[in-house]
Amino acid sequence: MSSVRTAVPAARPTGGVESRTSRDPASPPDRGDRITDPPHDQAARSALQWCRALVDAQPAGAAGPVADRLRRVCLAVPSGLRLSGAVVILRADEDTETVAASSDPGSANAADLEHALGEGPSRDALARGRPVLVGDLEGCGTVWVAYAHAAGAQGVRAVFSFPLQVGAARFGALTMYAGTPQRLGRTRTQRCLALAEIATETLLDSSDGVSSSRLEASLDGLLDLRVEVFQAQGMAMVTLRSDLATALARMRAHAYRTDRSLYEVSLDILAGRLTLTDERSDS
Repeated sequence: MSSVRTAVPAARPTGGVESRTSRDPASPPDRGDRITDPPHDQAARSALQWCRALVDAQPAGAAGPVADRLRRVCLAVPSGLRLSGAVVILRADEDTETVAASSDPGSANAADLEHALGEGPSRDALARGRPVLVGDLEGCGTVWVAYAHAAGAQGVRAVFSFPLQVGAARFGALTMYAGTPQRLGRTRTQRCLALAEIATETLLDSSDGVSSSRLEASLDGLLDLRVEVFQAQGMAMVTLRSDLATALARMRAHAYRTDRSLYEVSLDILAGRLTLTDERSDS
């Protein structure tokens, strides 16, 4: 997908300084007349080229082309950015995200914590529409009290999440993890942004402009919504005589208390092994 760049207007000459553009337009340009991109544009383009080569170098898998490309984006993170892993998370609705690709099971488990607990870096990046960069989870306990503790127990010490978006439309996040506290720095931040751009391009699958219908088709093919979670949510809503949001919150709370995934809790509800009625019965 080609990037649209806005030209920066040239500064007007002041005083007795002659403008280079005032000479005869038919005369050949000299070296001083060459138009160059601002340094930050050059750095962004260089980072994008570097990341494309890195992604292309990752081993291909057996999944479909879009899902496999996203997996290779995730694999590029530990391969070239000195981080432990990454996931691509896609939004199913306002309160539900799903892991579309991951570099390793540990990263997928870290991402599942956000779904189970209802908080975390990917959710915040999606809500704010800008990167969420936390170099040390131990210092953010007041922001994500449950997530910081649970992720730390899984060996995650730093998280960096970048929204996947086109304009105001946000449909996912590329979230990266590290096992030690660290700061990204300018070069790695640019490369993280470039990988997020590649993931966005992959989902759009468009070289001639943004097409919402093509975006929806890509998402439909990738989203593993785990219908069991939604079925169990409906059953819990009926049992609790509550709304869907409250039912999901109760399921998440039970998953967290019992150190299980939301998916496992959902299977228990569907099989009749677990009935959420009141706080005393959730044991």
